[in-house]
Amino acid sequence: MARALSGKNRKLRRILVCLRRGKPGAVEVAMVLKSIFRQAGVAATWVSESGLARARHANIDAVVIGGGDGTMLHAAQATIGWGIPLLGINLGSLGFLTSIKAGELRRVLPAILEGRYGVSARTVLSARLSGSDRTWSALNEVSVSPSGGQLMVRVRVKVGEEVLTEYHADGLLVASPTGSTAYSLSAGGPLVSPRARAMVLTPVCAHAMAQRPVVVGEQEGVELSLSEGEPGGVVRLDGKKVGRLTRGKHLRVSVGRPVVRLMHPEGFGFYGLARQKLGWSGAAGVTR
Repeated sequence: MARALSGKNRKLRRILVCLRRGKPGAVEVAMVLKSIFRQAGVAATWVSESGLARARHANIDAVVIGGGDGTMLHAAQATIGWGIPLLGINLGSLGFLTSIKAGELRRVLPAILEGRYGVSARTVLSARLSGSDRTWSALNEVSVSPSGGQLMVRVRVKVGEEVLTEYHADGLLVASPTGSTAYSLSAGGPLVSPRARAMVLTPVCAHAMAQRPVVVGEQEGVELSLSEGEPGGVVRLDGKKVGRLTRGKHLRVSVGRPVVRLMHPEGFGFYGLARQKLGWSGAAGVTR
């Protein structure tokens, strides 16, 4: 479950910065950030994406990430367990995980550095294949897709101890509330507030119209297995291939203990971001 924290927080004086290399506008953003940090007396350490997980995070107040949602997902994976909030600067297109546009930095960032910001604690999904001791973590979703050469996959789903259904689709997603704005949304799933205690089962291009997305309780847990005759499925976490689901095995997905803390400007959270990104109220450029 996400908790939105706002109001007067501690000032940010030690920042870890990671910008997506080669992204249009990244050099200009770096120059603006250096100027703002210098004026605010902030000590910034700059790291690459590949070096983020190895970076020293002791005595760091926040991690500033510049890129799109893919960069934010990488940063979330690299910093899980740190307990340090992430502030995203959007250098991409939609950017549901990035709360600041590059052009807003000079107006918005100084207030954030002075402690005027909100923090949303996002739940992380935990996934484990039967017979394995390894547990994976995902911020957005866990997915099962067809193996090479296959067009569709049949996945049997249990929620808690009860069989729900067998999805026949191009793939099946188990999305967190945060992931409801990502692949799940593109596949026809619902928007879910990050404060909701839920996971979303979303089939990708389901074979039957009756097979719809289902919202399940956070505490129930989901078990995925292949239907009879299926040769295998590919398991991905946040779009990255991590393993295979084979006959006789099952994939257990639940809500993990770590959380990812996302920062946003004061008074501007999930619904304001959804309004802006989706162009609700008839205007894609609607202001805060």
